[in-house]
Amino acid sequence: MIKQTIYIEKIGWLIHAYFHKSRYDVDDIMEKLYDLGCDGDTAHKAFDNLMNDSLNTGLCYSNYRHRASVLVVGKTSSAAEFFNSIVHELMHLQGHICDVIGLDPKGEEIAYYMGDLSHEMYPNISHLLCNCCRKKERI
Repeated sequence: MIKQTIYIEKIGWLIHAYFHKSRYDVDDIMEKLYDLGCDGDTAHKAFDNLMNDSLNTGLCYSNYRHRASVLVVGKTSSAAEFFNSIVHELMHLQGHICDVIGLDPKGEEIAYYMGDLSHEMYPNISHLLCNCCRKKERI
């Protein structure tokens, strides 16, 4: 699993990102979710999702008060599916940030924040975005 912690200083938002996770990584992710206040039905749904270990899945949980999120993309069947999953979860994150900060979800400001976030993630996940690289690493 690839773990990355990113802080968007301009808006004071912390993202704990997990990529290419397996069921063996669930305890680590659940601990972070609990640290951010995830409990009850939401925690149960997250646990079931994470333990399912299906391809092409993910989740995004945010604690609005703490301005912190957990973003997870599981194992994927191809580079295109990884791209699909990461974009999907980033759209959820964008919505959460816009809700808290009061930004227009169609505006330039949030687009720049999401671009900065993507730029930070890229060095750690670029090999998952290339089918040739995935084959070399037997992903």
